[in-house]
Amino acid sequence: MAELPEKTLRIIDANLNRIGEGLRVLEDVSRLLLNSGDLSQQLKNLRHRLVIIEPALERKLIQARDAAGDVGRDLEVPGEPKHRDVSATVVANSRRVQESLRVMEEMAKLPGAVLDSEKYKQARFSLYTIEKEMLARLAA
Repeated sequence: MAELPEKTLRIIDANLNRIGEGLRVLEDVSRLLLNSGDLSQQLKNLRHRLVIIEPALERKLIQARDAAGDVGRDLEVPGEPKHRDVSATVVANSRRVQESLRVMEEMAKLPGAVLDSEKYKQARFSLYTIEKEMLARLAA
């Protein structure tokens, strides 16, 4: 089995981090603002299923990490709002996670990747439903 290049490991690392961070925001909104045990549990299960990986791969990802040299670290989108309401926060974090899940789906298809593409695809579709439910509850 081929070894993944360091640059590919950086893509995987960044997206796993983004998935975990975004799901944590959604989980906290569900738990602490919506007081929803069911949504909180779904999000927690999803987060653990997606970001906990084999220790050997995790070590490789951390070794490949280059936060200081990341050219995208300080990029900003002109006109991006500095403040948003909770609904906009849910949408922003849901989209962030969904996009990263799609990246992971594709990275998992590369030769040498020991990741399950279908797991990321299913998680993405689950999150579409969770996002819809969270927004409905926030609007109620």
